[in-house]
Amino acid sequence: MVRLAIWDTLPAEFFVSGLTAGNVQLPVALEVERCPAPEALTRLLNGDVDVALVPTLDVLLHNDEVDALPAVALSSWKYPYARIVLRQGFLQVNSLALDPRYAQEAFIAQVVLQEHYGQTPQPIAYEGATRDELLGGEEDACLLIGNDVPALQTGALTLDLGQEWYELANYPMVWGLFAVRKGEGNPLLVKTLRRLAKAAEARREVWAQTREMTPELHEYFLENLRLRFDDLVMASLTEFREYLFYFQITDEVPDLPLYTIPEDEEDEEEDEDEVPLL
Repeated sequence: MVRLAIWDTLPAEFFVSGLTAGNVQLPVALEVERCPAPEALTRLLNGDVDVALVPTLDVLLHNDEVDALPAVALSSWKYPYARIVLRQGFLQVNSLALDPRYAQEAFIAQVVLQEHYGQTPQPIAYEGATRDELLGGEEDACLLIGNDVPALQTGALTLDLGQEWYELANYPMVWGLFAVRKGEGNPLLVKTLRRLAKAAEARREVWAQTREMTPELHEYFLENLRLRFDDLVMASLTEFREYLFYFQITDEVPDLPLYTIPEDEEDEEEDEDEVPLL
C-alpha cells in the first residue's frame, strides 16, 4: 500500500478522479489523503505518506531532502484559485495582505507585481486568515488562495496569478510536483502516477460536467489545467528557479531534484501511459 497525499483543492482532486471510475489498473494499491498544500512537505518528510503533491517552491528549497518524480505535475495557464485583489488599482500598492503559509503564491505575487507593474508592496502576514478577513483589511492589496476564491465577486481589480506567470514567462505555472523522500523513487511509483493521470484525462469532460461550477471554471478544468510533465513544465521550472536566484531567495539557481528511472527499468508502456498535451 502506497500512501499518497494531495491538496484539499479541486484541481488536485481532479488528478485522483479516475479512481472513482473503478476501472483504472495501478501497479500498486493507493491510499489517498488530503491536506492543505503548505502541509504536504511536512507530511512527506515526517513519513506520514510515501508520495505527496508538494508545492514547487518547497521541492526546490528542500532539494537535498526530496526527489520529484518525472511522472506528472500540476500546472496551468490560468489559476482562479490564487488571485491578487488591488483595492485601488495600480495607483497605490504599498502593502499586500497574505497568508504566509502559502509561500509559493506569495513569491509569485512578488515577482509579477514587480516585473509586470513595477510595484514592490510590503507583505503583511495574516497567518490562517480567511478570504473575508484578508479582504476586510486596510492594505492596498491582498492575496487570496483557496477553493472559495473562484466565486469571488468584487468591484476591485483582480489578477490571476497563473495568467500573470504565463504572460511573464510564456509557460504554464507549475504549482506542484509529486515528490518522495530522497532516494525513495522507483519505476512503479512513476507508472502509478502516470496511469492515475491518464485515467483522469479520460474522464475530464464527464468529471467537469458533474461538478457544479461557473462556465469560467468549467473552461478552466477543460482547457487550462495540465497534468503532463513535459518540456513546457521543464522550461517553466527553469524560469522559476532563475527567479528564485534573481530575487535572492536562494544563493544560486537551485537544482531540480528529479528522479531518473534506470535505463534497464524503463517502462515499455511509457508512451502509452503519458497524458495528452494541453
